Amino acid sequence: MKRVLPYLSLLLVLSILTAGCGAAGGEVITPETLLANGVTHMAALPGFEFQITQEGPQVYLDADQSVQFNDAVGHYVSPDKALTTVTITALGMLTEITVISLQDIQWASNPLTGVYQELPDEYLFKPTQYLDPEAGFFPSLGDGLADLVLVGEEELEDLPGLTLTHLSGTLPGEVILEVSKGLISVDSMQGDLWMDTSTNEVHRVMLTDTSGGEDASSVWTFDFWSFGTVIPITAP
Repeated sequence: MKRVLPYLSLLLVLSILTAGCGAAGGEVITPETLLANGVTHMAALPGFEFQITQEGPQVYLDADQSVQFNDAVGHYVSPDKALTTVTITALGMLTEITVISLQDIQWASNPLTGVYQELPDEYLFKPTQYLDPEAGFFPSLGDGLADLVLVGEEELEDLPGLTLTHLSGTLPGEVILEVSKGLISVDSMQGDLWMDTSTNEVHRVMLTDTSGGEDASSVWTFDFWSFGTVIPITAP
């Protein structure tokens, strides 16, 4: 009997430890949880750098359809500042302009003179509204990305050595319109997101519209880096 008791005690301890580990290890991390972690983290950052590119049918930034959007690279400072270099096509010429965004006011550099001019509110490129921490890109993704699935772990070609978690879902048209502040108007899009789950940093979001057929598909890619960094941004 004396020899049996130590074994029974050991088994009891092991069973308690096993039960405890099972409870912790059995917690299921869903795609919805990962998405919520990512968008919450990004919306709370003081700033970051970003790039927006578009492939497919032409997209215009003005009501007269004279200024075509190509891509944009900039630095966002929460909650309402951005300094962005935008590549546009105007009058058949490819050129770059600098856009300074402060609160609800934007100024763009004249591509010929370099002099800044205030942009009309109808101008559809509005990075501070896209990235607004309360009503912008990331909160809208968190609330609107439906039918979410975990695709797997992947490395992006331009981020070698960094393994990211790939989530995929569907965005309805009303959410897309809100995310883009009127720049993108479609019925629905496939939304793909790549994030580092160890930091909750979202490195890429890709929105794909194939409603016009594969040849006429529109693809918007949003890349993010320099997480947490800020720069001084002032009016011209």
